[in-house]
Amino acid sequence: MSQLKELLDREAYRIDAAPDALDSMLRRWDRRRRNQRITAAAVGIAVFVAAIWIVTSGASTDHTQRPADEPSTVNPTDAAEDVARGFLAAFSAFDAEAAMSYMADDADLSGLVDPPAPANERGLSLQLALHDAQRVQGTITSCQAAPFGSATSVVCEFELHAIASDVLGLGPFTGTFVITVRDGEIVKAAGIWDIDQFHQFKSQMRAPFAEWVAERYPRDFEVMYGTTIPRSPVGFRRVFGRPTEESIRLWERHTREYVEAVQEGTA
Repeated sequence: MSQLKELLDREAYRIDAAPDALDSMLRRWDRRRRNQRITAAAVGIAVFVAAIWIVTSGASTDHTQRPADEPSTVNPTDAAEDVARGFLAAFSAFDAEAAMSYMADDADLSGLVDPPAPANERGLSLQLALHDAQRVQGTITSCQAAPFGSATSVVCEFELHAIASDVLGLGPFTGTFVITVRDGEIVKAAGIWDIDQFHQFKSQMRAPFAEWVAERYPRDFEVMYGTTIPRSPVGFRRVFGRPTEESIRLWERHTREYVEAVQEGTA
């Protein structure tokens, strides 16, 4: 528990400052994904940030209230963890509608959604669709909940693959979700990379793919990344996917082509 509180103290300022959630994902979803629903025991569901991941256990979406005169036996921290796991299960299934069912009306989504997508359900749908196109997959390896001010913070560690890093023999890369739950609803959520792992991801996956796109599809680069082609190798480590419909279509196509090219030894 002391380690959890240390992490909350260290990372709380990042949430208040609306962190860059997945930077690729944690920085992909058309309504075609709406038929995906999360069961009450979502074990082994693929996650996402982006986002942008497989959850080891899910949470019920039944929010039925107990009678006022019947005492609750639910541990508040356990209930908050169930909410967080349910959200991450929906997030991992690229189901923005289901994910939003766990969020408060005024929830802060800026830690999950990258510009220019808006920080609302539409923006979350675009961000998840981008993660899907980037072939983001991950695993929630642990979750811990603890009181944090007037709310409960749930810290969930994850392992992540993206741009088919697992197929290419790289990764997984690790990080943490910090989710704030108040009155049974999520009011804030953010994905935070482990710094060393983030640098590995940039050098092993982000930069090589961006350089390949710039060489093979220079006209698509600006659409996919929202910027011009960098003039130095370092610049390719700093670009990240842009959550727009046109960008998502290109990411899906070129990610598949890139994996094939690497496997064939042509990239």
